[in-house]
Order: sequence, then C-alpha cells, then structure tokens
Amino acid sequence: MGVESLIPAMLSSRPRGLKVRLHLAPWFVLPALLAMPLPAAEDPVLQTLVETKAAYRAKRWADAEFALRRLLELAAAPEREPALPKILPAYHFYAAAVAWELKDEERARKELSRYFEFHPEATIDPGLYPKSYCIFFDAQRTAAARVAPQAPPAAAGLSNLSTLPADASTVPSYAGSTEWSETPVRHLLTEAEKKEFSGLPDDAVRREWVFRFWKRLDPDPATPDNEYEIEFYRRVLYADQNFSTETVRGSLSDRGRVLLILGPPTYVGKMPLLRSDDIMTSLKTTEPVIQRSASGGGAIVRVTTTNRGFVTPGDIEGEVEVWYYRSDRIPKGLPFHDLEYRFTTKQGYGIGVFQKDARELLALQKATRLLRPGS
Repeated sequence: MGVESLIPAMLSSRPRGLKVRLHLAPWFVLPALLAMPLPAAEDPVLQTLVETKAAYRAKRWADAEFALRRLLELAAAPEREPALPKILPAYHFYAAAVAWELKDEERARKELSRYFEFHPEATIDPGLYPKSYCIFFDAQRTAAARVAPQAPPAAAGLSNLSTLPADASTVPSYAGSTEWSETPVRHLLTEAEKKEFSGLPDDAVRREWVFRFWKRLDPDPATPDNEYEIEFYRRVLYADQNFSTETVRGSLSDRGRVLLILGPPTYVGKMPLLRSDDIMTSLKTTEPVIQRSASGGGAIVRVTTTNRGFVTPGDIEGEVEVWYYRSDRIPKGLPFHDLEYRFTTKQGYGIGVFQKDARELLALQKATRLLRPGS
C-alpha cells in the first residue's frame, strides 16, 4: 500500500511524476517520503505536517514541537478519526526525531515504539537523518519486535467492578423507546446504525432491531445468555455508581465511554494538576519571543512576562487520572502494546474530561469496529 492516501488534499497540485513514485512506494519507506518536498495544501493536517518537516529540516526544534502539538490537536477532532491510522505514524516518527535532537532519549524511544506498532518493518534513509539517529532507529525497531506481553501489577484498576453482578439482572428491559440510541449503548453504535434505528416505524420493529443488534455481538450464541450484553450493562452500572456528576450520567461520561468499550484498565494512577503544567495557563502567562543562537539562527520560545501574571510553582488546581492499559487488557486486533487514557478534573473545566489523544481515540474507534461480525 502506498502513502498516496495519506495526502489526498495535495494530489491535485503534486509535481508531474510524483504520483507514480508515491503509488509504488511501500509503507516501510514512509520516513523517506515524508522527507520529500511537499506542496502546500488546504488540509490543515497536511499543512501542519509540512510545517513540522520544514522546522525539523531547519533545526528549529521549538517550532517543530509547536507544530507537532498542533498536529495532535487537529488529529483529535472527531471528524478525523477515520484518518488517524495515516496521521499518527507521521506524528510519532517526527516526535521521536525531534526528541532525539533535544537529547530526550526516553521520549524518542517511546515515540518510536508507538511508530513501530503501525509499521514494524519500517526503514530509514541514512542520507536524510543523522547517523546517530539512524542507529537508534534501527535499534528500536529490533527492540519493538522483541516486546513481550506484560503481566499486570497486583493492584488492578477499578478492581471493585468485579463485585457487581455478572448475570442477566444487569440488563434493562426495553419496551421500544426511540431514545434507546441515546443511552450508554450509543458508545457502540456506528453512525449508520444510529441513522437506521432512527428511521424505524414503531416500538415492535425497534424491539426486534435491538434484539438483533445484541445477537450480532453475542460471543457464544449457543448459550442462553448474551455474555457481552451482560458485561456491557455491568460496566454501565459501575460507571453510573462511580463517575456520575450533577450534570452527566457516569456511563455517558468520558471515563464511562472508555470503560464500556475497553473494559477496566490494568491499573489507575492519579496525580495533582499543577498550574505550571496546564497548557492554557502557560499560554496566558507567557508570550513567544525569538531566541537567537551564537551561529545566527533562532528559535521561538515562550517566556514569562510581568504584564501577564505569574504562576507559583507547586500551585495545585486539579487532578489528572490516568488509566493504563497493558497488552493483556487490550482487545485482540488492536496494534498497540499499551494505551494511556488521561482524564482531567479542574474547576471551571469539568470532572474526568478525556484529553483526546489521537492514538487513544483511534484505539476506541477500532475496538468498537472489532465487535462487529467478521472483524
């Protein structure tokens, strides 16, 4: 498969002859193709990717970091979920390359690990990247191929979920209401299914449709109970009991969505949200300036200014809850060794708000599709 589908917005303006090279190029030469000069395009994702590449080539690391952050923000938009498998590899590759130049080897290793989840056989053009990075890249590819499944720690996340009933008593009765598609099951429905359900004429037809919906998801039709439906509503019960707020039902919240689709995480971590760590606070209390280097180059950095206020180190303004999923808790068929879902609680912002990381959004999308017969 070529990378032509990665850049649909630019195809109409590509140079003559570029189509053949892209169409014939396999995915494992993606880094080299991304290094090729690309024309400007209207697609903001492609534009940002081009800006990232240009900043990397010019060694403007601060600009590259800024562009990478914007790329993730753009990729996290719901309408771009279908394109995430094409966007994320480019992001992880350049995030690793920039981290390497900034001497952040741990981050570079993590980003490459995620890149190889998409393209385990990828190679790199030694003529386009520093020799030290090429050696590091090859070493990380070898390491990624040897990753072994990790056993969960003793303290599993949301462990009291196991105390809830695991039988048909958790499944609510359904009389045919038109509001069924807005209940927690909405996390499982595709847009096509929602549209089809909304067009059903009466209660009897809707009841039959719902019955057949769950029947398609039944992992063992030979048994009298639908084990998946029972487990789904057990998770609904847990989410409603533990994540509900005055304004949002727990099973309809961000944490509820992740629990209903992926199940309980391997473990849960919590940490204070410091004002100095908050992106919006940083933007409000700093301003961009050009920092010149001895060689005559420059980079854009953000510095604190007195007219914008100060942030006192250590000030706590909220909490970040992180759900860690290791390989044993990730549904089969997802190309990930680990997943991390971050939920922020802050006054004026919300309770348990999912920080929509593009990679984790892709996992939710693909996990929902894997439930369908034939997936």
